[in-house]
Amino acid sequence: AKIAPNPLDDLEIFKEFEREGLLTTRIHFSPELKMDVAAAKELQKNYQSDKLTFSGLKQFIDGVVTSHTAFLLDHYKDRPETKGGTTYPAETIKQLVKKADKEKFQIRFHAIGNGAVRLALDAFEEARNVNGERDARHVIEHVEVLHPDDVHRFKELNVIASFQPKHIELMESEAYTARISEKQQPLYYPIKTLVDTGAKIAFGTDFPVVPLNPMMGIYQAITRKDLTGKAWVESEGVTLAQALKYYTATPAFGSFREKELGTLEAGKIADIAVLNKNLFSISTEEILETEVKMTIMDGKIVYENQVVTTV
Repeated sequence: AKIAPNPLDDLEIFKEFEREGLLTTRIHFSPELKMDVAAAKELQKNYQSDKLTFSGLKQFIDGVVTSHTAFLLDHYKDRPETKGGTTYPAETIKQLVKKADKEKFQIRFHAIGNGAVRLALDAFEEARNVNGERDARHVIEHVEVLHPDDVHRFKELNVIASFQPKHIELMESEAYTARISEKQQPLYYPIKTLVDTGAKIAFGTDFPVVPLNPMMGIYQAITRKDLTGKAWVESEGVTLAQALKYYTATPAFGSFREKELGTLEAGKIADIAVLNKNLFSISTEEILETEVKMTIMDGKIVYENQVVTTV
């Protein structure tokens, strides 16, 4: 029988790299949210360095829309017998959150369907009511389908909405609209809608599901183009400045490191990516061709794109 690899085993390798000065990226990791938090406390104790940090706990609430496993508030249009489902019963998810929140852990949920997003928000709200309000910075990852009634709750509960804009392009918009009925008033990847409420927005790539290159995500966040090149809910597009902020400043905030990381300011750590184009003076299409010339970490050059020209 094949034994599935344990991703936590990688942490020791990263730790060894860090000891030898070979770790050239900052890793903030979130292992699985379970009822027993003893193992999480151990990881939290063992990994609290500048470059390798236990960040919080993560759990899946549902699956994805295309396989009808995303949890919806109402039945799928093309599969009326199902609403999708949750990984654990709703009550179990709420208990998990209450327990981990009481121990002051930050919690991230994979939630794609509007039912899953509502359940995550409900769980965070119940935990706050039971354990008291604090600067928890809980996160909901993906938020691909949202019901209008839940839009205001991210800001009210101080929950970060974390989007992966490259997913907008992964398939035709019909992959969603053919499955989710209009009577659910679905908001798809509602980035601008949540921005306008004053909620905190973070962007990421979702690597290895999609390429690591953030230029693609920046482009998608602005243009909202799907696989066919057709703009998908264009009104949810954001500006270039906003997209850059959501890839840098908010993730630093989401890792409780906004005083050290996320912006170029005196007194902060010199983690800098140098691009070969000024994104503000080129066309939106050219963002896709933009490359990293140099990466600086802790003020040291850790990567240089050296173009070799042959005569």
